[in-house]
Amino acid sequence: MEVLSQILKMLYRIRFWLIILPLVTTIIAIYQTRNLERIYEVNTTVYTGIASGFTIESGTEGSSRIDWNSVSNGMDNIISIIKSKATLREVSMRLYAQHMIYGDSIIDNNYIRASNYRGVSRITPKDVRAIIDKTSEKQTVANLYNYEQASPKNFIYGLFNWYHPYYSYDALSKIEVRRIFNSDMLEIKYSANDPGVAYNTLLLLTEEFVKQYEFLRFGETNNVIEYFRRVLAELALKLRRSEDSLTQYYIEKRVINYEEQTKQITALARDYDLLYYDILLKYTSSSEMVRNLEEKIAGQTKLIENNSIFISKINAISSLSDKIARMELFQRDSISAYLPLIDEYKSQLKRAEDELKEFTTQDRELRFTKEGVAVATFVSEWITELIQREKSGAELVVMEEVRRSLDDKYVYYSPIGSTLKRMERDIGFTEHSYLSVLQSLNTALMRQKNLQMTAATFKPINPPLFPISPIRTARRLIVAVTFFATIFLVLGFFILLEFFDRTVRDKIRAERMIPSTVLGAYPGTNKLRYRGYNKEYQRIATNYLANSIIPFLNPKERPNIINFISTEEQTGKSTIISQLEEYWSERGLRVRLLSWHENLDDKTREFILSNNLSELYDYDNEDIILVEHQSIRKSAIPVGLLREASLNLVIIRADKVWRDIDKIAFERLQEQSNNAPLLLYLTNTKREVSENFLGMLPPYTKYRSFMYKFIQFGLTSK
Repeated sequence: MEVLSQILKMLYRIRFWLIILPLVTTIIAIYQTRNLERIYEVNTTVYTGIASGFTIESGTEGSSRIDWNSVSNGMDNIISIIKSKATLREVSMRLYAQHMIYGDSIIDNNYIRASNYRGVSRITPKDVRAIIDKTSEKQTVANLYNYEQASPKNFIYGLFNWYHPYYSYDALSKIEVRRIFNSDMLEIKYSANDPGVAYNTLLLLTEEFVKQYEFLRFGETNNVIEYFRRVLAELALKLRRSEDSLTQYYIEKRVINYEEQTKQITALARDYDLLYYDILLKYTSSSEMVRNLEEKIAGQTKLIENNSIFISKINAISSLSDKIARMELFQRDSISAYLPLIDEYKSQLKRAEDELKEFTTQDRELRFTKEGVAVATFVSEWITELIQREKSGAELVVMEEVRRSLDDKYVYYSPIGSTLKRMERDIGFTEHSYLSVLQSLNTALMRQKNLQMTAATFKPINPPLFPISPIRTARRLIVAVTFFATIFLVLGFFILLEFFDRTVRDKIRAERMIPSTVLGAYPGTNKLRYRGYNKEYQRIATNYLANSIIPFLNPKERPNIINFISTEEQTGKSTIISQLEEYWSERGLRVRLLSWHENLDDKTREFILSNNLSELYDYDNEDIILVEHQSIRKSAIPVGLLREASLNLVIIRADKVWRDIDKIAFERLQEQSNNAPLLLYLTNTKREVSENFLGMLPPYTKYRSFMYKFIQFGLTSK
């Protein structure tokens, strides 16, 4: 309650600041905003179809799932395209061309007001006016782009890059674009001081951002498609050349089916190896038998071997065996064609063998050894083994040639295999790359079609409408903000002043800064409005002070000494003492006044070393002695004089600051006075501060009575 009371008192104290200063600033704000510019606002809603629109992927598997990150990214891209410099530059150029073609300096129209057109026309150079084609907006825009150069002296370049209110990037960047919640729709809003400018700016923007979107997205997709097509053609050519090279290599190496051919060679090698070892076994066996038999019938065999007929027969058998073996081994793929010839050779071989056997049996000399032992059986067996050996020998010769031929084929086909694998691997890699690029090309083509369908969905649901009336200005808001801001500034200033100001001013501040009790307050002299009540205020204050001092007086001990002390000069001690002396004297009290101005010399040895006032002066049965001391900063008061007093009253001016030096002096005084009462008394106070002690002071008007009750929380009192 005390805090609230202080707040109300503070507000009452600064009431004129709170009334006059806000009124002055409000009047200034009203005057300054008398010609506030009128603003026209135009908006449109564009459907994008990014999230819910039908695309090529809509019918594919998993199309029911929506990638909200992609949707959000797509919406952000569209917003960025709308607010991009490229889009706004195109809008600026077309808007300027429209104004120069359709603008009128006398009559307002739906493109630009006459006054604004005159301003635009006035700043347009003659050489720019010369390139304005009144019959074609498209040609005019083309002429403006041709005229533009990146130079601060170029008017068209500066039109967009300076600060023109209609055509500059700074003005057009104020276009507001926002997504309506999480929908597919964008709201675009623009404001200008010309209804035609606002309307046409938004109209051109809805056209240009679709073009920019198509240019960016299609340009990007078309480049990707062109890249994939180029790479696909290169891979196709490389694949065709690799396949042709492989075919040519097959032809050069006479390979039809490498795996089958090598498999056949391996099978032949295995079969020939078995056959070779079988023939080798026969040859070895027959050679061993021939050797053994020749040891038994060595004479007969030498006769036979030396015989020319025998030799020719043996050669014939060897030759025919070689031919048969060659035809059977080397012509296996076409052996059916050589069957008659092979049969003929076999018949000849059979006849040769029979003739050889017949030759050996006809020779009588070969029938018996010299010892008369019959050798026909051995000779016949020897001939048989000899024939077998010759046949096996011929076959071994052929088999050696076959083995060498197979070895040559191994040497021939081995590098072919690795080369074919390398070439086929290269073809496979090229083919895989071709298929991958082909798939990417198909994806890019689908993306292109999807973008075409997406761009086709950009349609304004709420087209821009030509504004008829301006939006409400912020004049009322400006005036209201000015008024209340001034109030808050004043309050803030005085609140800060309340916290940081060290002026004594009133009872609460005095007791907060000075650790002592305030006994009362003496109002200052009013020089204007209430100057006729000054004496009445002094009388009331003196009466209150006298009554407040009475409880501190002891009627059994006389006289009662009251010390009037101050920390500085000009605090009003003399006035208060004279008023008290007069007041108490009128009531029959014997009062004596001692003052450092007249009869109290505080610079003497006796005063400085005195323990009580009776050592300095003789009392004449006085009731009260009022002692006015000099400022304690200039003269010290003996401890005995402080402690014998009934009351030590420190007089402080309410309109003065409580300094650190005052604080130190008061603390010393408080320590010296010990148990003697030491109280504060405020002088030169405001009337409102005095009323805290004295009650309501005159004049007693209804307004003052109401305010006094309000501050004292007595609104319902009578």
